[in-house]
Amino acid sequence: MSIGLHKAQVAAPHNRYAVGLHHLAFHLSSRSEIDRFHEFLVSERIKVLDAPAEYDYTPGYYAVFFADPDGIKLEVVYEPRFDEPAA
Repeated sequence: MSIGLHKAQVAAPHNRYAVGLHHLAFHLSSRSEIDRFHEFLVSERIKVLDAPAEYDYTPGYYAVFFADPDGIKLEVVYEPRFDEPAA
C-alpha cells in the first residue's frame, strides 16, 4: 500500500463533505497507544479535532481525531474486536 501526497493546484480549504475523501483512519493496537499519540499531537501543536474518547461505532471503539496542515481529518483508532483470533 502507498499513499501519494501532492500539493493542491487550487488554493481552497479541504471540504470533507464534498465529493472525495471524508477522513482517513489508522488502527493502533491499544488504548494506551491512542493516548500516547494524542500526547504527541498536543506536543507538536497539531490541531486535535476530538480528544481520545469511546465512540458507539463498535464495542470499545476508542479514537482521537485530528487535522493535517491542509485540514484533512485523520484518525487513529483502537478496536478490541481486532484483538480476537480469527475463527
